[in-house]
Amino acid sequence: MPRSSARRLLLPSGELRVPWPHLVWLGLLVYTDAQLWLTRAGLYYQAPESPAVFWRNALLADVFDCALFYLNYLVLQPRLFRARRWLAFLVAAVAALLLFAAARVGASVLWQEGVQQGPMRLNLAAHMQLLLAYHVPLGGLILLLSSGLRLAGDYLRERESRRALEQQHLRTELSLLKTQLHPHFLFNTLNNIYSLTLQASPQAPEAVMRLAELMRYQLYDSSDDLVPLAREISNLRGFLALQLLRLPPEEADEVLPFTILLPPGAEYARRLPPMLLLPLVENAFKHGDLAARPHVARFHLRLEPDGRLQFRVENYVAVGGGPGLEVAGGVGLANLRRRLQLLYPGQHALATTATTTAFCATLEVQL
Repeated sequence: MPRSSARRLLLPSGELRVPWPHLVWLGLLVYTDAQLWLTRAGLYYQAPESPAVFWRNALLADVFDCALFYLNYLVLQPRLFRARRWLAFLVAAVAALLLFAAARVGASVLWQEGVQQGPMRLNLAAHMQLLLAYHVPLGGLILLLSSGLRLAGDYLRERESRRALEQQHLRTELSLLKTQLHPHFLFNTLNNIYSLTLQASPQAPEAVMRLAELMRYQLYDSSDDLVPLAREISNLRGFLALQLLRLPPEEADEVLPFTILLPPGAEYARRLPPMLLLPLVENAFKHGDLAARPHVARFHLRLEPDGRLQFRVENYVAVGGGPGLEVAGGVGLANLRRRLQLLYPGQHALATTATTTAFCATLEVQL
């Protein structure tokens, strides 16, 4: 697919995804413990001087914090909050908060975490009350952080899932557009061969052979998302050669001029979706006037060094045949416009001008 479309393709199914909510939580724990160690300060006391005691207390406190964090992250949020069981979630969150605060207060007293080393002295009840006033808000902050990270992670996963579904839908639609294009092309070409057989033309066998070459390109090459520009040009030349069989041999080289202007090597370096240009060429013969002279149709293909491709098709219109691509249902034009919208959003332009005697279609696309 083109660069703009390729950027929207699905990520490989086996790609490792960084568990960023867990990294955020781990980083916060490490940062808090490091800050406490550097300042050596507690709530209203001096932290233990022994590094072993300090880190033992810090790691055990982290275990309590992680228990509350992941209880909400892995159980309460997915099973209650996302299920919209609001009352059950609120009751469970409050119960978890109170249990966390009680456990942290008990652990602080057990570890003698709050033994005052300064002039301030509190009895056990006042000490526990002060610890409780600290750990309840701390638990609330942990619940809020856990909920926020869970909601953010769920949102990003849902957005990625929606994007994956949209990409799958685009791929399916592009595949359907290709299957529409094949019978449309085949129908037009068989009409041309049928006209040769009605005339008992000796060129009919050659027409069948060229049709087989074109169908081989469509069956095998068009299954790729992108093909080299050279192969697309070769396919267009094959189609024009098939149409030339309908014209007098002595005029074949003059009535269908095909001008190609490419930078050196660009026909192999640049790639585009297969059969993107063919609908405009088909239209020139489907609605054009084969008796027009000096040219039945003119084709001009130009590629700029920056990758901007311009393809212009001009043809005379048979009297009473109608000037536009919309004739006979406009399957080719509708198909082409939709493919361009999907493959090159904001990077293409398809303009048409028509008079009672001529029709011109110009396609510009950034490869």
